[in-house]
Amino acid sequence: MKTLEGRVIKAVASKFFVDTPEGVKICFARKKLKADGIIFVGDAVKISKDRDAYVIEEVRERKNCLVRPYVSNIDVCLIVIAPVPEPDFLNVDKIIVNCLEQQIEPILVVNKADIGEVDAKEYDGVLKVVHVSAESGFNVDELARLISGKTACFAGQSAVGKSSLINALLDCDALEVGELAKKIKRGKNTTRKTEIIALSGDTYLVDTCGFNMLDAVDMPPEQLRLYFDDLERYRPLCRFNMCTHICEPDCAVKPHVGKEIGAGRYERYKLIFEELKKRREEKYD
Repeated sequence: MKTLEGRVIKAVASKFFVDTPEGVKICFARKKLKADGIIFVGDAVKISKDRDAYVIEEVRERKNCLVRPYVSNIDVCLIVIAPVPEPDFLNVDKIIVNCLEQQIEPILVVNKADIGEVDAKEYDGVLKVVHVSAESGFNVDELARLISGKTACFAGQSAVGKSSLINALLDCDALEVGELAKKIKRGKNTTRKTEIIALSGDTYLVDTCGFNMLDAVDMPPEQLRLYFDDLERYRPLCRFNMCTHICEPDCAVKPHVGKEIGAGRYERYKLIFEELKKRREEKYD
């Protein structure tokens, strides 16, 4: 029986579109695979032909995976914000934590540079920040350079221009672009499926629907500090080695808040910490 190696680039209902050296094959999953768990877009798989249909025989080990929606084997996450709608930086920080926990490089993309600016100085030294305009094409080439040779997914609020950025990178109107809901200043989600799009060579884009309200990963709250490098760099000077930078005496982080550490960034750290703490308490209550 002939087998092929490939990658799931799209999933629609029970059909999986697998990119192989012999082209894209529409596949179904073996019942055993369905029973074992969900097949993610991005999965490396082995397929074979069974009579007139292709079936997925095996899912290779994933290097990472994200949920809402289910996507695997991501190298870079482009976190998109814009002047309008107003950026939700708490959401941004949650996505950063999730990316770092999954060993995915986060990049903050400030879109719509043609209509206004966003103050993202708090993220200087935290992650790469690139200002672009999908409308005018400003800095789109720099964005393409940053993701060259990688698989990149997009995350962020609706109407910040994720689909428009993909169109700009593809240099075509491949995706429907949503309108901004004027009354509530939030976008209408136009993306209905998760799909990997080949940009060039070994560079891929993942259009991810429903990815705008990503929850922080489930971890002990005291581990959160490990994913805030701008805070953690001062930990060796704290009185306690396991300082959470919340309520411990002689914390070396707090004197730097509002200076080297953004005040908003620190407040959001505390909010996520409390959210994780509450979740942990409810779990073991």
